[in-house]
Amino acid sequence: IIIIFGTLIVTTFSYVCIIISILHISFSTGRKKAFSTCSAHLIVVMMFYSTCIYRYIRRGQRGGQDSDKVLSFFFSVLTQTLNPYIYSLRNSQVK
Repeated sequence: IIIIFGTLIVTTFSYVCIIISILHISFSTGRKKAFSTCSAHLIVVMMFYSTCIYRYIRRGQRGGQDSDKVLSFFFSVLTQTLNPYIYSLRNSQVK
């Protein structure tokens, strides 16, 4: 749990610094492009950490092996499968 929350804090701090830097950009087109890139990263990070944190918070409960299987599938397969699609949404050829 310490490792998960430790890395989450470092990641959150870095994204706060990135957002503050983006807000200092004077051109609206540059700001929009930077937020577009940052939002794709945030979606992937939130998917990763939400499943991981939910699993360890729910750890003390008994039973629920079926939900553990679904959660493991989401964490290990679905997140990695959706990763290229999330990043390609910004691509002009995909649009």
